[in-house]
Amino acid sequence: MTEQAERFPGWDWDDPDGLAPRLDAFSEQVATCDTLEPRPGGLPHDHADFRELGITGIEFAAFRTAHPEGLGTDIATLRSPGTATEPGTATEPVTATEPGTLYRVDGDRWFTQLDIAEPLPFADDSLDWVYAEHLIEHVTMPVAVGWLREARRVLRPGGVLRLTTPDLARYLVGYATGDGFLAKHRRRLTTLGFGPPMPARPAFLVNQIFRYFGHQWIYDLDELRHVLTEAGFDPDRIRPCAYRQGARPDVADLDTAFRTDETVYVEADC
Repeated sequence: MTEQAERFPGWDWDDPDGLAPRLDAFSEQVATCDTLEPRPGGLPHDHADFRELGITGIEFAAFRTAHPEGLGTDIATLRSPGTATEPGTATEPVTATEPGTLYRVDGDRWFTQLDIAEPLPFADDSLDWVYAEHLIEHVTMPVAVGWLREARRVLRPGGVLRLTTPDLARYLVGYATGDGFLAKHRRRLTTLGFGPPMPARPAFLVNQIFRYFGHQWIYDLDELRHVLTEAGFDPDRIRPCAYRQGARPDVADLDTAFRTDETVYVEADC
């Protein structure tokens, strides 16, 4: 038996449905922190509430946003090894988040659990920025449009939305031209360590962006323009951006270097 077979028994990259539980379990390992402290009084609602907490924007698909004035959120439960407490002791550490509660994560970041398929529990014109890295591809297009419509609603005039997602054009150009992108991308994914190296077959490496990781719809720039326009953003205020370049440097700096090889970056202003 090879070393890879011993480390990952029964792993078959050609069976996406069979591997889905393993990939989900890997994702759950990321949803951890050292401490969770619930804040009494529920979620902030309007601009004044957010400003009182020092929050200017929201980062979706982030258990611990890197923005010091951000609210991180995800559909998944965030867990800590702390000691659970009885209801009514809201200032004491807890072991897991619940929807409808605001939490202080590791003493210096805010988090709440949200489902982007549902309306956001915030007032109109509440936030200055919205950021989401590699999230939109995980939901169907109708859900994406509804979420983007909600993001536009909670943004203040002059606010900015920044989206990043795998670029379908990059995959198809790499497949058609053999420019080395797919091989480089395969090496990058291997460093994640959640399974043995993916097959090197070009067709497999294109298919995996559709069939793995819970992906539902893969975008290029024009497809992002479409969903943003459907959500009510002005087409003339939708623009492609480069890695860590945008209208707000503090928001653009949330881009992670690990994904630059495959990513399309887009901003839309309110």
